[in-house]
Order: sequence, then C-alpha cells, then structure tokens
Amino acid sequence: MVEGAGRWKAGDRVTALLGGGGYAEYAVVDARHALPIPGDLDFVQAASLPETVFTVFANVFEHGALKPRETLMVHGATSGIGVTAIQMGKAAGAKVIATARGAEKAKTALELGADVAVDATAEDFAQIAKLEGGADVILDMVGGDYFAKDLDALRTGGRIVFIAAQGGGEVALPIFRLMQKRAVVTGSTLRPPRRRREGAARRRD
Repeated sequence: MVEGAGRWKAGDRVTALLGGGGYAEYAVVDARHALPIPGDLDFVQAASLPETVFTVFANVFEHGALKPRETLMVHGATSGIGVTAIQMGKAAGAKVIATARGAEKAKTALELGADVAVDATAEDFAQIAKLEGGADVILDMVGGDYFAKDLDALRTGGRIVFIAAQGGGEVALPIFRLMQKRAVVTGSTLRPPRRRREGAARRRD
C-alpha cells in the first residue's frame, strides 16, 4: 500500500506535481503528491496550481521567508509565475514592486495588484526600489546583469531567490557588497521529492 493512497478514491478530482509528462492524456503520480481540486476550479484551472503556486510558495515564502509588511520585488511580472507571485505576495500582506519589459506589461502588473510597476526597458528598477525603501525579497528569473541591480535594490538582511536565468547563468558576486547587505542568495528548481522508500532502499544497497 503506497503511503497516502488511502486518502483517495475513484472519481476524486485531483491535481498533482509531476516530474514530467504533464501534457499526456493520462498520468501516474505518487498519491502523496496529489492534492484535491478546490470546488470552484475546473481541471484546466487546477492544472496551473502545482507549477505556479508551489513555485511561489517554496521560493518566496519558504526560501525567501517573506513576511507581512515586507516588500517583495517580482521580475517577469506578467509571466505565469510573476502573476501568481504578485497575487500571493499581496494576499500575504506584503508590498509588491513588479518589473516587466514594456509599458503595457508594467500597466498589467498594476492591474494584477502590484503597488509599484517598473518598465525595465526604460527605467532603473534598482533606483525605483530604493526610492520605495528597498526590497526584502527579490524573486528573480532573469539572472545575468540583473543580479548587481538586485543587490543594489535589496534592503539590509534581504533575500534574493533565483528560479531561472533567462538573462544568463553566470554573474559576478561582489563579496563585500553582499557582506554589507547581510544578504542571502538562494534558489531552487521545482521537482517532486523522491519517495522516502526509494531513498531508504538505496541506503540499504
């Protein structure tokens, strides 16, 4: 009996985080990685929850440790992750600064609930963030030359969380600046955790 399998019965409406194959008509998933679909969502809507909500929760609230009344900066504001991060940040009581490439996308970020929106093609998001008091948590999917600006925008004790590197995976790390800010730089990828039994079997081998 797979742990957690007894929670489900035939006909239950569930969604799940998969390691791959999510576009198939049918998929097999560890029962512990499934969650019930909220009653007001259809299957298409529910399919977006694991990738976006899990990513934001794990990176902004677990790794980034965002707290109410702190400031969250979200890059890529109109991406799937960006849209979710804005809304979850606001729901958690944070101030949200969003960056996007283009004035229309910046306007959309405001409509989604961001307190401040920056057109990164025409404005310096680090300078604007500092005028707003700085960011406590920065969710970055760009990398590259954004990193130096992230560090400049960060408040003392702030956290930068990487979830992608669309602008480049190699960055220069100014150690003394990092020390002065007492900054934390972290990141993750989103994959289901390995089953504990598989891990135990490998240890026995």
